[in-house]
Amino acid sequence: MPLHNGIPSIIHTATLADVTAYTYTKVYASVGATPTINGQAVAMVAGGTLDILVRSISATGNVFVLGDKVNTSDPGGTTGVIL
Repeated sequence: MPLHNGIPSIIHTATLADVTAYTYTKVYASVGATPTINGQAVAMVAGGTLDILVRSISATGNVFVLGDKVNTSDPGGTTGVIL
């Protein structure tokens, strides 16, 4: 979940995405690409974004995921968050 301001705090390449340690809520393509997101191939245009909860994503060049670190120890969502 994004922090209180609604802005994601992490950006990773799709190649290095870790859906266990991070919750990604946006996908960005810097060039036209077709990543497989949650089992579905999605054609994206250069500069395109998709707001979606990412459960899985293929290792696709020039595609990035944005989100936040998963927090399993603090129900309030602030422990371990770097501001």
